[in-house]
This record gives sequence, C-alpha cells and structure tokens, in this order.
Amino acid sequence: MQGLTTNGANGSRRGTGWAREFSTRLLCIGILQFFFGETLWLARLVQITLGALSCSLIFLIGQQVFSREAGIISGFILAGYGPALFFDGLIEKSILDLFLLTAILFLIFCISDEMKPAKWLSVGAVLGLLALSRENALILVLVVPCWIAFSSATLSPTARLRRIGLFFAGLVLVLLPVGLRNLAVGGEFKLTTSQLGPNFYIGNNPAADGTYNSIRGIIGEPQLEGPDAERLAERELQRSLSPGEVSSYWLGKSFDYIKTQPFDWLRLLAKKWVLVWSGREIEDSDDFYIYRQWSSLLGVLGRLNHFGVLAPLAAAGLLVSLGQWRRLLLLYVMILALAASVAVFYVFGRYRFPLVPLLVPFAGAGLMQMIHFYKQGRWRPLFGTIAVFCACAIFTNWPVFEFSRPGAGGYNNLSNAYYKQGKVEEAIQTALKAIEVEPSYGVAHYNIGNLYAGRGQFALAQRHFEEALRIYPNYAEVRSNLGQLLAERGDLQAGIEQFRKAVALDPALFRAHLNLGVALAKQGNINEADAPLREAARLMPQSAESRFYLGSVYAAQNRFDLAAQSFKNALQIDANLAAAHESLARVLSAQGKREEAMEHYQEAIRLISARRAGPKAP
Repeated sequence: MQGLTTNGANGSRRGTGWAREFSTRLLCIGILQFFFGETLWLARLVQITLGALSCSLIFLIGQQVFSREAGIISGFILAGYGPALFFDGLIEKSILDLFLLTAILFLIFCISDEMKPAKWLSVGAVLGLLALSRENALILVLVVPCWIAFSSATLSPTARLRRIGLFFAGLVLVLLPVGLRNLAVGGEFKLTTSQLGPNFYIGNNPAADGTYNSIRGIIGEPQLEGPDAERLAERELQRSLSPGEVSSYWLGKSFDYIKTQPFDWLRLLAKKWVLVWSGREIEDSDDFYIYRQWSSLLGVLGRLNHFGVLAPLAAAGLLVSLGQWRRLLLLYVMILALAASVAVFYVFGRYRFPLVPLLVPFAGAGLMQMIHFYKQGRWRPLFGTIAVFCACAIFTNWPVFEFSRPGAGGYNNLSNAYYKQGKVEEAIQTALKAIEVEPSYGVAHYNIGNLYAGRGQFALAQRHFEEALRIYPNYAEVRSNLGQLLAERGDLQAGIEQFRKAVALDPALFRAHLNLGVALAKQGNINEADAPLREAARLMPQSAESRFYLGSVYAAQNRFDLAAQSFKNALQIDANLAAAHESLARVLSAQGKREEAMEHYQEAIRLISARRAGPKAP
C-alpha cells in the first residue's frame, strides 16, 4: 500500500522554485556532507553556532540602539528564548533567518557610516540571502530604501541615492544569479518560487481560517504543494501549465474571492493579524509542544520565555522608547511590514520567527526601564508600563488555541516516526491522539488505515480509509489504498472503481495505475489491463513489480516477445524476483528456447528454496 503521509507545508518544488530551494538549505547541507560525511549533527552544530552568534549581535544592537544594560538583557532574552532553542536542533532554515535578519540590523545600526560603500552593499546582499531563505522578507526591499531616503535631513539627495544604489547593487548581486538559474531550469525569470500563488490562496479563500489546515477542506486533499497545485490547476483548465501559470491561476482564484467577498476577507485578515501575535507556536512539520515534553530545558524555557512573553515585553519597550521614535522608525516599520507579510498569507510559528530579532531589543529595553523605574521609585511610569505589558500579555495569550497541547499534525508526524522505528502499536496510539485533538484530520485517518491494514485488521483499516475520504474526497492515495484493501478482500469490482477514481484525481499516481492493471487482469479483463500497467511502468521505470505484471498480461495475450522482454526488464531491476524467473522460463519454453528456459527455472527454484530455508544460523 501507499506509505504513511506526514503533515506540513513543505512540498516539493519544481521549475522556477528549484534554484531558490537549492541555494538556501540543500547547498549548505551538501557542502557540509561533502567535506565531513553524511551526518546531520554537523549541520545542527552550525545552526547552534549561528544562533549563538545572533545572541552576540543582538547584544551589540541593543547596546547601540538603547544602552549597554538593555543590550545585555536582550542577549540573555534571545539566548533563553524557547522557540529559538527548538529551531536550533531542527534541520531547516529558521535559525538562518534569525542570523541573517540580525546581521542586517547589526550592519545598519552598528557599522560606522565611514564604511558607507561596503556597509550598504552588504545590507543589500544579506537581505538578498534572507529573501532566498524567507520569501516574505522581500517586503523589506521597499522598507530599507524608503528609510534611507527619508531618515536623515542632513544627507544630500546625491548621498541618499548613492546609498540606495549600493543597497540595490548588493541585492542584485545575490538575486540575479538565482533569477538566471530559474530561467535556465524553468524557462521563466523569477526571484520567487512557483508556490507564491498557491501559498496566497491557502491563506485567502472562502474556507481560510489563517492556518494551513483550512485549505484541505476546500480542495478535498491534504496539501496544496508544488506538484499538487500544478495538477489541480491543470485539471481545472484542461491544459498543461508552466510554473508561472500555475502560480497565476491560484492568485486569480484568491483575488476573485477578495473581490466578491471583501468584508469576509477583511475579517479573515484581522483574524490572521491576531494569529501573528498569538503566543501559540502554530506547528508545521515539527511540533514545539511535543519536543517540550521530552526536553526539561525546553519545558522550562518554553513556559517562561516564549512569544507570549516576548511580544508584551517588546510592547513595554516600545512605550518607554517613544521619545526616540525618529531614530527607531526603521525598526517600527520593519516589525509592521514583516508581521503584515505573514498575515497576508497564513500563519506558522516559523513564518513569524523573523520578528523575534526585531522585538528582542525592545523587550530588553522595556525590562531594563521597568527595573530603573522600580529602583528610582517612579511608580506611576512603572505601573503604566506594567499595565501595557499585562494588556498585551492578555491579548497574545488569549486562548485562540490550547497553548500547551501538541497539535494533530505533531502527533501524526510522531506516529510516522514510531512506524519507521518498527513501533507499530505506538504509531497507532499516537495517530489516534491526532484524531482526538482534531477529529476531522483526514491525514491521520489515512495513516491509521495503513497501519491497521499492515497488521491485518482490515475492517478497522477500511473504516479509517472511508473516514479519510469523507473528509478529503479528492485524496487519490486513500482511494488507491482503499481499492487495494477491497480487492484483496475479494471485492475486485469495488476495488477497480476506487482505482479508477484515484487515477482520475491524480494521473501521476504510480500505485493506482499498477493496482488498477492488476485488478483488471485478475478480473479477466486482460486487454484492458494493458494500458494502466504500461502507464505504471512509464511513471516508475525502476519498478520491477510493474514490469512483471505487464509481462504477465503480455503472456496471457500470447505476445511472447513482449512478455519475455518485460520479464527481463523486471529481472534487470531485481534479479532475485523468483516469480519473474519462473514466468520468463514459461515464456521461453513456449518460444522453444528450452535451454534458456531451464536456466531460469533452476534460478527460480534456487531463490524459492533459499527463501524457505531462511537465514543461516551463525
């Protein structure tokens, strides 16, 4: 059966998205593995180092922007920030985002203007790298030049234009090679991925709720990632589409919703704005709250120092620093711009993580100033600052979600991890927890169906497959696996119906074509079985199974030459496939090639005997 499915929005990229993904994460890991071997611990060590450097840079930024005391407090806040420690250990790019954005702030606020050319060229280049890692950071391409243009009345127009020119030169230095690579690979010059349109639609459609999960209900499938977005768009338009056309299709559907239901969209936007500032780390593929159960350090820091504490402290810092608003204007606008860029799409904890280095210096300044107010006995400003902190804490920690409980996606992914370790019972129980948290989580029902089917509990498996289809009626993998279950239980016709629906929903689903061909052959429809088996072999050239069944169909049609070739192709892929040796021997015998047939009979007998004997005792 088709394997287990994970949760998350990290789908595969194609076309114009390849260069961007390659240039950020895979390139770095590939270089490390080339020099030091295939270990992910070195990548984690590099991420931990970048996180530690970010804490040092935050200290310098806080010291420069506010005071030495505020810088020290800011460094300690980031060093003990629970989600940052969580991201340090994951093989993904959030810590890189943290470091790059912190580096931009360091360059702007801590590097002397005496190094003007290098400074602004570096700011543009680092922002380009950040944009490759976190696409919504492109909004800062507008913010930084505008701030340069209007921040200082003492600069001449020529000096401002020179700085802006250097900034864009650094940006182009990084982004132009990516655009050219996208042009070479995908045929379109783009600096972003082909996932822009689908991502926008996920957050802006009639069923959207500000998270990724809502898209599943409206498309009837578990995710809207690269190949899926392309397939759904092409199925709707009945023609092949380029990556750019796929993106435009989903953008068009989003704008149709915005134009036809503007007030609903505005309410949705307001909800997403609330979610951006929520203390909950909305999970993606990894769940902060599951990891917190396993780590005593995360357990403590995740409760004492999380976004629901950081954001209120930053609000207090904003209040006490209002007198310096002109000098801090860039930070204000960057915070608003990045928060808005997340709210326009949909919210994950890792998407809003780049806000952290912008908020931490304000949090350090706010905490430092409250300490000073207390020491000086200035009770009125102290209580006013505390009131702002408390009001924001109530807002950010309002129970939009259950804060301390893992989400359904986290439990589902943990279930998959147990399965990979061979702990099937733990996998089932954990997947059941996912359904307990979110009964309409169809991915978990699908996975439980696979787990029960693997244990021979077919009635339970069928029940969960059918529930998954009730939730996601367009989920082709479920239909294929349900069809296989029905066919193996003797209901070939019902199985064939599910296979046909799966193929119609996803023509690229290899297993559905293979299952359809096998079921038709078993039903006696040999001629009809030919086409799906040939398609399965085309979709998966390295599948010995599809070549074997195709050869069986050719043999039943007395097309012995084609049958012999298919069996030989299967054996080229898997020389230990005893059934292919036996079937090839029969075909060769029918062709009069008795000596060659005898060789394959003997090999089939040897393989079957070895399998029955099992491994030798040591």
